[in-house]
Amino acid sequence: MSAKKTSILITSAVVIEGKIISPDQGEKSTVTVDESVAKNLMSRGKAELLTSDDDADKPLSKHTVPELLEIAEDLEIDGADKMKKPELIAAIEAAEDN
Repeated sequence: MSAKKTSILITSAVVIEGKIISPDQGEKSTVTVDESVAKNLMSRGKAELLTSDDDADKPLSKHTVPELLEIAEDLEIDGADKMKKPELIAAIEAAEDN
């Protein structure tokens, strides 16, 4: 079983999985990481929790696959874990239209 993922907004330059992420990178400063990593960064003042309000206007194409999988799980889409990003987007859009 994989760790729970959390979306955060980077507020100070950090290294995540060997990549430097800084707040001046626009959309790239929003990342989805393991919950333990998110808690660590937030406790050190390096990140803020990305709330659903922050994602409300974000188009599905701008979401990461882990974010899309979370949305698909909430919508109870069967087989989402085996879908690629375009398939996930189509399935989510179809489920939201129903």
